[in-house]
Amino acid sequence: MHRSTAVARWRTTALLASILGAAASAYLLVEYVTGQPGVCLTGSGCDLVRASAYAYPFGVPTPLFGLVFYVIAAWLVLRSLEGASVLGFRPTTVLLGLAFLGAGASMVLTALEAFVIHAFCSWCLVQAGASLVLLAAAVLLGRGRPELPEAHSSRTRQQAARELESERSSLHRTARAVGGIAVIAVVALLAVGATGGLPSGSPDPSTLAPAGSPHLGNGAVEVVEFADFECPGCASVAPALADLATSNAMTLVYRYFPLASIHPNAEASARAAAAADRQGAFWQMSKGLYAQQSAWEALPATDADAYFLALAGDLGLDAERWQVDYASAEVARSVSTDLAAAQALGLSGTPTLFIAGRQYTGALNEEAIRAAVAAAS
Repeated sequence: MHRSTAVARWRTTALLASILGAAASAYLLVEYVTGQPGVCLTGSGCDLVRASAYAYPFGVPTPLFGLVFYVIAAWLVLRSLEGASVLGFRPTTVLLGLAFLGAGASMVLTALEAFVIHAFCSWCLVQAGASLVLLAAAVLLGRGRPELPEAHSSRTRQQAARELESERSSLHRTARAVGGIAVIAVVALLAVGATGGLPSGSPDPSTLAPAGSPHLGNGAVEVVEFADFECPGCASVAPALADLATSNAMTLVYRYFPLASIHPNAEASARAAAAADRQGAFWQMSKGLYAQQSAWEALPATDADAYFLALAGDLGLDAERWQVDYASAEVARSVSTDLAAAQALGLSGTPTLFIAGRQYTGALNEEAIRAAVAAAS
């Protein structure tokens, strides 16, 4: 009886998924432990996820759980060709149970990113994808023939044993080759990320932070933020920036960068804050917009206008004056001027920070930003 080619194919697939998941987990773990900025394919999503309350369950970095999970999965795949049981069960049976557990955990974490954190970590998504591929491979592998199939003749059994040994050798070669490539890729990505904290390019200060922009704090280091009030990432980092500014650890300068192509009320919310700024209440309006973001972000335009007017009233502003400013050409021009400045700088996402004139790409949490400000002073 010849061994099934399909079984060998799914075994290899399970191994490759395990190595990919382990590589992504290892990369994230180094980032979590060192705090260094990394390569993120989803903008600031990786940093926002890392800064969330879900990044360290029981005080342990989440990627460590992923790394242990995928290493065990890879070991079980290789073990499935040895003919020995694991905890009294076939290795493929244990692998299947582990794969169900891992895929379930990945789906829970992805749901938290989507509905609670409102940001996606690209490497977490790679892990989630690897867990689903591993699960599919484990299911199909578990339905295959036993590792040492019975045969009615010694010749057939000898042939099966030779095929088994050939598959074992091939799988171990694959593990070594792909594992080596994964290690090189992780090291390369970490090297790229390590150079991304404070780039050397410095825009013209007068272009970066004009005198008329809202300022908060009196710190020696100026931090310019290009942000969108409808951006979840901006809402997440706003309290940390405000705390640093009000403690005079830095001076915060706000620039409007409404991403109207993806946020329908971004431009209107920017005008709402600019109108409040004319009454000296920019930061109060900013705080209110971020705090109530989920209440107005999906409103039709006319309802959003009414919501912002009500918010201005709640803040104690002169509502009639605010309404005139909100619709004025001057306020619209202040927003469009900032938008043009962001585009001229080649910015593509929010929030984008410039610390002492240099673009910052590190973690978006108070500790990391404070360290970057200290380094720039």
